[in-house]
Amino acid sequence: MSESVGGFMSPLDKDIRNEILTTEGSIVISASAGTGKTYTTIQRIIKDTDENNNYQTFAAVTFTRKAAKEILNRLGPNKGEGFVGTNDNFIWLEIIQPFMYDVYGLDFKKEIKPDFSNENEIITYDEGIEKIRSTQLICKYRNNKNNFAFQLAIEILKGSYSCRRYIKAKYYRIYIDEYQDCDVDMHNFFMYLCDELKILLFVVGDSKQSIYGFRGAYSEGFTEIINKQSFESFELWHNFRSNRVIQNYSNIFMESVRKHYQQTEFNDEIIAFKYGSDSEAIEYISDWINVGKKCAFLNFSNRNAESWSEQLNDNGIPFVFIPSSPLDYTNLESEHIWIARAIAHYSVEHRYSEYDFMDEIPMPETYKITKIKKLLRGIEESKSEQLKHEENCIKLYKYLGYDEDLKKIKREISKIYEVTNDDKYIPTYNQDLYKLTSGTIHSSKGLEFEQVIINAQDYDLTREGIEFLHYVAISRPEERLLIIVQNGSMDRYKGYIHNKVLKTRELGISVDLNQVIKIVG
Repeated sequence: MSESVGGFMSPLDKDIRNEILTTEGSIVISASAGTGKTYTTIQRIIKDTDENNNYQTFAAVTFTRKAAKEILNRLGPNKGEGFVGTNDNFIWLEIIQPFMYDVYGLDFKKEIKPDFSNENEIITYDEGIEKIRSTQLICKYRNNKNNFAFQLAIEILKGSYSCRRYIKAKYYRIYIDEYQDCDVDMHNFFMYLCDELKILLFVVGDSKQSIYGFRGAYSEGFTEIINKQSFESFELWHNFRSNRVIQNYSNIFMESVRKHYQQTEFNDEIIAFKYGSDSEAIEYISDWINVGKKCAFLNFSNRNAESWSEQLNDNGIPFVFIPSSPLDYTNLESEHIWIARAIAHYSVEHRYSEYDFMDEIPMPETYKITKIKKLLRGIEESKSEQLKHEENCIKLYKYLGYDEDLKKIKREISKIYEVTNDDKYIPTYNQDLYKLTSGTIHSSKGLEFEQVIINAQDYDLTREGIEFLHYVAISRPEERLLIIVQNGSMDRYKGYIHNKVLKTRELGISVDLNQVIKIVG
């Protein structure tokens, strides 16, 4: 429950939130799903900028341009001279580009650009250095558990006194979001800033939501910081999104938040339904679902998401399949892939304008909105003519300063053409228009739904990393959760729940299985 203060609901952990705003030194926050971590981060940035009375500024780094854009929009004029952008952009603009030559010689005193496409893979660190010397492109390791760019940034910091002095003098604090998704090299980089340069950090993460282990995410780094003596550690646990029943169910599956289980009335908000055939499951879903409210069917794969969507539609339940966009595949990563993604949003997303496109540009003040608008309209008007479409896209790339990598640019443009000329991707870019959707768990992160359906067969909780995917899925709904369970899997899944109930009891909490879930069938 929340306390009512002046007509507003005050979170149960409000004292912790207040302490976060006033604590000095480096801070680490473990923030569960729906706890308003971005709002808390913004509050702290604004407070720090108001109180800072010297020449220094801050950096707020994120994993995605979308997250960086959200921070920029919320900060507004409070941003001042602060850096807000992605982790990769931070090390490229602040360390690699200006200081690489100071360590590796004058051969590197030239423009260097990131290119993380599969064509630019390396095996060894020295090979990466030579690749930059010959192509001026920052590359990536074939083994995605290692991060060449961040290894390079650390080596430049260690080898360049000028770089260390610059970073230490410029930044009074660095704010880092989604820290559980950092890989080992990113973690080592941030710890170097903290331990060696004595720059204060404000770290936010949730090891329970670490679902990117396949691409090198190192959630142990976040746990290490929580236990680090030089950090003040806090936990945000009041969930503004989900009802208490949903919170209780997701919390008992995670040791770190199990203690937050609270007694509440259970009214079948969570149901596990055992089915023999797909048609039996669909019949139950038809009776269970409230089609007037948003519902997501979360799957492990695009194939399963599409299959369930088709079957549900065939039975009169209008679920829309949300396929992954080809432009989001990691093998396309490059310095300019953001342009392709922004063009696709402009062409397909119903509320995306040339002004949104401008927000994506790293330094928008150097470009004219009238010119951007004209170029985007040219692309839109030619989207059904492939050669003309490619020509118009190249014009925009060139206007934004990207004209030296034509082969890769054309490959990106071919994907833009594919996405903008296939109606199946319309839902991908307009999820807010649809009440009933079927997609992957990864595509749901950060989104909210009143109802969620998952399939228990997807979750073998004995496998590494699966418990995190399970947590992300079951913590998504605001009101109701349906878990469909094929006959052969019910005993296994019910065993998982029973085990978590027992572990919750060991904390002195009175709880039974029928207080957290209803088993049907």
